[in-house]
Order: sequence, then structure tokens, then C-alpha cells
Amino acid sequence: MGAKLKIQPATAEPFEVGIGNTASIGRTRENSVCLSFSPLVSRQHALIRCHNGWQYQLIDLGSRNGTYVNDERVVMPVTLADGAKIRIADNQMIFVEHDDEPGSDTNAMTMVGSVDHSVVEARPVALLVCDIRGFSTMSEKVSGEDMAQTLGAWFRETGNIVAQGAGTIDKFIGDAMLAYWGVTGRGVSDCGTAFAAAKRIIALADARTWPNGEKFRIAVALHYGRVTCSNVGVSAARDATIIGDAVNTVFRLEALSKELGQRVLMSGDFADEMPDKKKFKDTGEHSLKGKVQTVRTYGLVE
Repeated sequence: MGAKLKIQPATAEPFEVGIGNTASIGRTRENSVCLSFSPLVSRQHALIRCHNGWQYQLIDLGSRNGTYVNDERVVMPVTLADGAKIRIADNQMIFVEHDDEPGSDTNAMTMVGSVDHSVVEARPVALLVCDIRGFSTMSEKVSGEDMAQTLGAWFRETGNIVAQGAGTIDKFIGDAMLAYWGVTGRGVSDCGTAFAAAKRIIALADARTWPNGEKFRIAVALHYGRVTCSNVGVSAARDATIIGDAVNTVFRLEALSKELGQRVLMSGDFADEMPDKKKFKDTGEHSLKGKVQTVRTYGLVE
């Protein structure tokens, strides 16, 4: 049992592709779903990925001609229901959440909603949350088409930054992204890589504007803490999803960054792993919702 796409191209024979943790859709052969016969499809058009271990999201990657789910253009990440109708250019697709056909080939994909407890582990990771500032207001000023392309390109480019730094995107929530680093198991290394990614994301935002010319503003929160990581299903190829107090903390820090006017806000636990901690701005101790003890925070000196 797994998820798959049933694809009906306009000018080719129908085919099916199994989906594990992620499936990229585009015109080039590097994609999981290759639509090379369709010139209206972008090279990197859309992405389907597992969200929270059992739900699948579809994300448009800034494509010129858009991605549609049930005839609605995708702007924010869309959670796919079983039987959802996806349209990319003149190609029709049906998302099948559970594939129960005997002998079906889903490329050893995992079982949605089950947990392989043999690979559940608690470990320290460096966490990053990136959120777009003023998104709701901007969505009233920019057309749906321009918003879809802008947001999709942002997801694609920030996702590439995380991947190039050997990080893992855990989820997209609206216009926010949660990513983490824990490959080395050493705080200095994982936090250093996460911080480098944060700086690249900030620089990426500084170099762009909204279609109406207004400044593209974001905030990034960073925290280092222990999370529970569990592979979902029977295949270790599926990315792990993370839960725990550290995840809640990094999201609370992102919310606090607005109050403190900091584009980058990190916890003391994260800053303690950085060799250049003295260069950061001490922004004091603060109470975070759901936490008894206060949290020391630091920002960048800009």
C-alpha cells in the first residue's frame, strides 16, 4: 500500500508513478515524474512530498503556467486528498493515496500512516524556521498568478539551499518552512551549517522584491534541541518527521522575532554551539508560550 499518480498526458500513453516521501514533477529526466513530451511544463514544475508522516502536499515551484488541483491554481502548499485531480499544462493526473492493487509497483514506497518503531530515535538537531513577513497583506495587493509564481520560486530556491547544506525540510506550513540538520550529531557542525543556510536565505530575500516592487521581507528562527525522529512506514528511504518541545520552541522564537524586530533570532542553546557567539546581539531572556523557563535569545548585529 502506498501513494501514486495516475497520469494521462495529452499526447502520450497513460502511465503511473509511485510516490514515497517526495516526487518531483517537471520536463527534465531528473524528475520523478518526467513530462519531457510537454513543452509547457517547466524544468522544475511542482513537488509532492509527505507532510507530517502521512499527509501529502503539492507545492508549485514557481512554474510559468501554474499547477492546478481540482481546477484551483496552487498558491500555498495544498494537502492532497485521495482522488485529487491535478492539472499541469495539458496533462491530467489523479492522486491515489492508497494503492491496494496486488503486485503494484510503488518503487518500494512506504505505507502511509504507519510508523516503523525500529527507527524511532531521540537526537539533537539544529532547527530553522523561515517565515515571510506581511504575506497576508501582500496577497491582497498581488494577483493570484504573480503570487503563485513568487511563492513557488521562493520554495524552490530555499529548498535548494537546505538540500545543498545536507539539511532536511520537515514541512511547509502556509508560507513558513521548517528544516533541520542532524547528520553529524555534533552541535558545532550542525548549527554552523544551519546558520550558513540562514544567512544564504536572508541574502536571497534581500535580492528580491514582490511583483509590485515592495521589499520581500522574511524572518528566520534558529534553535538547537533534542527531537524525536521517526521514519514513517516500512522503508528507511522515507525522510523522518520530527516532533518534540524543540520544534515548538523554534516556532515560538519565530513569533518572538516579530516583537523584537529581529530578522534572525536564535536561542541561547543554538548560540552556545557557535564559535562566534560574542558577535551576536544579546536580546535578553523571554517567556515563550508553553514553556516555564525563560529562553535567552540572540540576534545579528546589522
